[in-house]
Amino acid sequence: MLWETNQHSSKDSVQRFVEEPKRLEQKLLPYDVIGNLAHVEMLESEGYMSEEEAEAAKRELKNIYNQEPKVESEDVHTFVEERVTEKTEAGKKIHTGRSRNDQVVLDTHLYMKEAAIETGLEIIELVEALEDFSKNHNQTVPGYTHQQQAMPSSTGLWASSFVDALVDDLRMLESVFDLIDKSPLGGAASYGTSLDIDREMTADLLGFKEVQQNPIYAVGGRGKKELMLLQSLNHVMLDMQKLSEDVINFSEDQQIFRIPDRFTTGSSIMPQKKNPDILEMVRAKAEEVNAAELATRGVIGKLASGYNKDSQATKKHLFSGVQNTKESLEVLSSLIESLQVSENFSMNEDVFAAYTANRKVEEGASFRDAYTDTKEQQTYETFSETPAPKNQTYSEMAKSWKRKQREFEDTKERVLGL
Repeated sequence: MLWETNQHSSKDSVQRFVEEPKRLEQKLLPYDVIGNLAHVEMLESEGYMSEEEAEAAKRELKNIYNQEPKVESEDVHTFVEERVTEKTEAGKKIHTGRSRNDQVVLDTHLYMKEAAIETGLEIIELVEALEDFSKNHNQTVPGYTHQQQAMPSSTGLWASSFVDALVDDLRMLESVFDLIDKSPLGGAASYGTSLDIDREMTADLLGFKEVQQNPIYAVGGRGKKELMLLQSLNHVMLDMQKLSEDVINFSEDQQIFRIPDRFTTGSSIMPQKKNPDILEMVRAKAEEVNAAELATRGVIGKLASGYNKDSQATKKHLFSGVQNTKESLEVLSSLIESLQVSENFSMNEDVFAAYTANRKVEEGASFRDAYTDTKEQQTYETFSETPAPKNQTYSEMAKSWKRKQREFEDTKERVLGL
């Protein structure tokens, strides 16, 4: 083992305890290779590698990227270095001016940038599905307070409320993206390096907006940016949880919605059942994302400055939070696209009581007299339209996230072409 001390062997139970599960390391492999390619380019530029050495190292790094072999070493950084060194002596130089500490933060930042972009685009897809639903299904339905029919609403108004909520979520995610978009490379163990490396060059090659200048924060702050991303995902899932709960309630108790069969499951004993398992799983995944945020906060909450091994534990929470959010958004987009509105739901006539009282006010009565008179008479005027307002900002946000996606893909293509 490359980093082994004389205190124990690689088969020691202590070593197994601190090693990261290989499946988690595997997720970071493409980002580690891309980071290595940019770093080697910088080392050549600064004279720490010859042109021949750099070309040999980059050739093997690209082979690893294209083959995506299984990570077999203690971590992805060691694995990549060992694989390159097996093919060329230049591999012994690729760790120059770095620590595994700033490497893992770099890999995680690249992963989080792409994860945020993919999540943003999934949110846009759901927003578009909700907008289409709002336009195509704008039937008057009861609106609820205290889980009781209260005032007239519409399916369009209901759907567009989630559009507004998701646009807010997108704004929060974009703010987090800007904070992630800083290169930690060069922070080394947590205190920089005495070698004359060019941090701005690697940041530019890797498509970062800027360098995270303070090395203690760049590396020792590991987990904080992960927490920020999980917090933004938690807000997304909070809305997904509410949307799922609404569809379940409006399809079962109120019979307003009809959930397509492919989003339901049957019962092993009750032939008539169509259970909304997919929506129930979204509710559960929302709690898992919330748990991932809380666990990450717990891990980093009492750490001293500088790098601490505790922060390694944030990786699994980050990966699970991202996966649960993306999967939930994808399945809800498909559901909303095929969700139908029933024509045979029941609506209490008294949901029009406030509307009736307001009509009396328009005719000259004071609001309190109109309120009391309507309550005593218990006869109501009705109407059949509750317009759904359109959110005008999400189309521009969609362009912004698609631009981010193009820029990230262009960066990968450029680095792989070095």
